[in-house]
Amino acid sequence: MRKRKSRQQRVNEIAQLAKARFKTTGLADTTLDMIAADAGLPRPHLYRFFKNKTELVSAVIASEVTEINARRWEEVRRLRSLERQVVRSLELAVELIEGDEFWSTLITPGNVPHTAYAASSDPKILESNTEYWTKILEAAKGRGELREELDANRILNWLLGIQFMFMERREIFPTIADVGRYAREFVVPALKG
Repeated sequence: MRKRKSRQQRVNEIAQLAKARFKTTGLADTTLDMIAADAGLPRPHLYRFFKNKTELVSAVIASEVTEINARRWEEVRRLRSLERQVVRSLELAVELIEGDEFWSTLITPGNVPHTAYAASSDPKILESNTEYWTKILEAAKGRGELREELDANRILNWLLGIQFMFMERREIFPTIADVGRYAREFVVPALKG
């Protein structure tokens, strides 16, 4: 007798199938019919798991962001200064998506409205990013490196915007070294106490 999959397992499975479809077909050209077919579901059954395409895109991005943040934290947690952690975090945000077809699709001008909306409103994406940056900021505060008058929520929102800008605007920041240089010259001084 086959064991029935949990709802969350099915959601994760559909999100992974959607990610693969987005890579092959492109985000804009992918339909819910295609994803339903890939998942072996009639399209109406797909709505049991996702209300619409935007919600499905958000689920895929949330999964990816959580994975990227885990990979970033493995490297950044060893660094012991605000400057080194912030600079390397921003470099890794770009480095870990560089050349990835899915992320390349997400940060094209036509898809940025979908991506920006998901990044700024999806609770799972916000939770993953908040958790990631909070560890860095709290450690820096404990070391006396963070300006005390700065509001933690405003810092988080600002860092997420900066991170997204570095990921999206590669014509301005074409290399990882450029990202690091701008982070070191402009982002870190705004945070340091």
